[in-house]
Amino acid sequence: MNERPATRLYITDALANSVTVELSTGQAHQLRSVLRLGPGAPVAAFNATDGEWLCRIAEIGRGGARLTIEHKVRSPAPEPDLWLLFAPIKRARLDWLVEKATELGVSMLMPVWTAR
Repeated sequence: MNERPATRLYITDALANSVTVELSTGQAHQLRSVLRLGPGAPVAAFNATDGEWLCRIAEIGRGGARLTIEHKVRSPAPEPDLWLLFAPIKRARLDWLVEKATELGVSMLMPVWTAR
């Protein structure tokens, strides 16, 4: 069965085969009242560490919902390896450059000597 659900939910819990996941009341409301999905409907659950998984709605009600995970659809995308090449600047600004580059997820800072 190659079913691709239209609904994707971000789940903070760990995802694995045959695990049951509790949804927040907001996510349950979205599935039940907005999308009008019921028990047995396919849903894709994903997070950054475990990837994307095909799930089925096991239970759904006003108080919440429960998903049963069936199988993995795809692995998480690898983190990009970002390098920042920069011309050396004054020390005060260099500290700022390092701080901002770290916030952006740069893995390597490399000074480059330029002609100008």
